[in-house]
Amino acid sequence: MAREQGRIAPEQFAPLPLREELEALARYYHHLQNEHKRAAPESSVRRRIEDRLLDVRERFDLLVEEWIEDEDLRGAWLEHLHNRAAAPDGPEAIRPLVFRGVTEAGSDVEVRERTDEELEVRIDGALVERVAAEEDFASTVRPLRVRLDGLRAEETFTASREALDALAEFLDGDESPPWDFAPELLADGLIDVRFALTPRGRRALATREQ
Repeated sequence: MAREQGRIAPEQFAPLPLREELEALARYYHHLQNEHKRAAPESSVRRRIEDRLLDVRERFDLLVEEWIEDEDLRGAWLEHLHNRAAAPDGPEAIRPLVFRGVTEAGSDVEVRERTDEELEVRIDGALVERVAAEEDFASTVRPLRVRLDGLRAEETFTASREALDALAEFLDGDESPPWDFAPELLADGLIDVRFALTPRGRRALATREQ
């Protein structure tokens, strides 16, 4: 997306959460394998798990084939999925997004985890400061408004309404995670690789009630 009135749209500097999606698929696949072992032979539960295993494996293989060019790295990820080998070092993980918003002047603000104790603040894509992790970003109350670098910003979300609805349905029932929406949910900081809600994810779901 091109610059808009001198601003950088959030999509321009949002990294692709490829590693996170692969880790999420692998974790769920291994969970399903454990459930499959415990299910009664020839049972409907076992057959349903087998269908889910096939779906996850196909999605994983497609991601590896389309996005990882290095043959050795491809093989390492397949070993991780099928034989539970350690996850390889690449591709690089994204820094989790804990806040995205817009200031009163129209600037885009992003706050990401730099370390467990430090956050990185960018305004219109430029690094402006590093701050200690604050409890403000752990709030589950919506809307979230914060003051950073002297500017007041109100939180915004980029995940689609369809993605939020699918996430809510998954959390309410026993359905498979909404893999079709995993990339945007991960990129928007709404879930972690376990498909668990982050504080930002809880705030995003609260917008569905407004």
